[in-house]
Amino acid sequence: MEITMARYAGFCPGVRRAIRMAEEVLRDPGKPAFSVGPIIHNPQVVEELERKGLRVLPEDPAEWEEAGLAGSRVIIRSHGIPPLLTRRLMDLGAEPVDATCPTVKKAQKAAMRLVGEGYHLFIVGNREHPEVEAILGHVNRDAVVIKEIRELKEWWEGQTRMVRKVGLIAQTTVDLLTFRSLVEGLITEVPEMIREVSEMKLINTLCRNTLARQAEALQLALAHDLVVVVGGRNSSNTEFLRKICETAGARAVKVETAEELDLSEFKEVSRVAVVGGASTPRKRLEEVRRLLAGL
Repeated sequence: MEITMARYAGFCPGVRRAIRMAEEVLRDPGKPAFSVGPIIHNPQVVEELERKGLRVLPEDPAEWEEAGLAGSRVIIRSHGIPPLLTRRLMDLGAEPVDATCPTVKKAQKAAMRLVGEGYHLFIVGNREHPEVEAILGHVNRDAVVIKEIRELKEWWEGQTRMVRKVGLIAQTTVDLLTFRSLVEGLITEVPEMIREVSEMKLINTLCRNTLARQAEALQLALAHDLVVVVGGRNSSNTEFLRKICETAGARAVKVETAEELDLSEFKEVSRVAVVGGASTPRKRLEEVRRLLAGL
């Protein structure tokens, strides 16, 4: 069996930075350490940090007071959080440690800039993703989140006032095909909008590292019979990699660890590629490669 490891493997720069900041916080035993939700979307890495003393706060801020945050340090996850939650942490006596990915920060600033300039903001992404929630919090939720043209049409049909200026950004980990289709859909699928809108501004907030992983996954999928996608089940960018591989016509298997592999799926498979999400440690991909190499 021929096994190819993705060149873009291991943590992306933003995740690597967040993990480094968390480990620095944990070196100070004098202050309790928390994070707002999972610091990254990889359960195994989060569990490792918890064993070192990091405690994950509940998603509901109403429960934070019970955690006893006074005098603690609280890591803001790589996806960011709304400013109101940062102020809530400070009100409870905690010291926020901002591990928000710099690329996500740029998306937050782009959103604030567009709304501040009077553009009606659209965010291409998943409205339930913590990164999108954080962006919405930076613009007082004055934006529309879309991931399908249908949602754009439904929003437009429900409008009762004129829309003259439209701004568009994306969740940083959205796949390029989705982003392009929605941008094109603004023109081709909702022509009424184009007749009314006099100005449209698009700011590219897609993560370069994520785009590189997506492009590589596509090439590997075209050249291999099966692709193993390694990453957290709650990771959006990992799920996009799986979809890209299947779109390219390859079989795709998504797992968090090598132990989850069903080895019967690899019978009569001659070429396998192994790719990983941005929050997947390289060692997880290596474990998959070694397991397959022993077949």
